Amino acid sequence: MSIGEKELLLFIKELGHLLEDHKRCENKRVKKEIYQDILLLSDVIDPNKE
Repeated sequence: MSIGEKELLLFIKELGHLLEDHKRCENKRVKKEIYQDILLLSDVIDPNKE
């Protein structure tokens, strides 16, 4: 399944928000959950990455 340009831009914007949240987060458990969300969203943006 391919995502459209509008969806891609939204996902990239959300990825930026997650990266900022991860950088500022002080709770290790929450930080780990944010990191998992970053990985999942990265896979949606570029499913063919190595």
